[in-house]
Amino acid sequence: MKQIRLLFICILCLSAVIGTAQVIEKDEYKAEIGVIGGGSFYIGDANSLLFNNLQVTYGGFFRYNFNPRFALKAELISTNVPKLPNSNNKSINVGDITAEFNFFDLEINPYKRFSKTFSPYIFTGVSLFTGMYFGQALPEIGIPFGVGIKLKLKKRLNLNIQWSNKLLLADNLEVYSNISVSEKYNNPYNLNGSNVFNNDLLSTVTIGFSYDIWKKKCDCLNNNAFK
Repeated sequence: MKQIRLLFICILCLSAVIGTAQVIEKDEYKAEIGVIGGGSFYIGDANSLLFNNLQVTYGGFFRYNFNPRFALKAELISTNVPKLPNSNNKSINVGDITAEFNFFDLEINPYKRFSKTFSPYIFTGVSLFTGMYFGQALPEIGIPFGVGIKLKLKKRLNLNIQWSNKLLLADNLEVYSNISVSEKYNNPYNLNGSNVFNNDLLSTVTIGFSYDIWKKKCDCLNNNAFK
């Protein structure tokens, strides 16, 4: 009887060791690097229709994941905004730094009860715009915000679908030298220039693929036992 108990205890201990080893061997990564593509459109004094004059948008991003819920992303895209009075009708480059919050624990982890392979998320941060209009000398500042969904397609491959709205804090896209036309396209309270009351938005809808990089060190409690 004692031999059976001893054998049973040994089997339980062996199972625990194997399970711990599997957790330690599970690949986890701190960051992602990826590419995005989609469309962009302008919303403001000169256009109020969603998806009107949709233009090609492309770029790339780097995302650092602090944990399964919070991340910091740097994104660079190139697009244009046609058919505006003062737009240069050439490439507009936008750089974003945004903080992201995932509604679910986004990770492939069979040992974690509430982990998911997909999660909706929200984000906000700061944007810098170049090439917006003729005569622009310095980058203009904006506020990006939006929603998206992330999916882990494979162990290190991810899919991102995102709708981003970038609020332009400088209302210079529709400025004409002609005063009457300027008044027509800018807000009626003369709140042009850099202020939070401008209503110009650059909206982008994109799909992106990313690849996990920068492997984490194992933070298991029994990690020292396997060194």
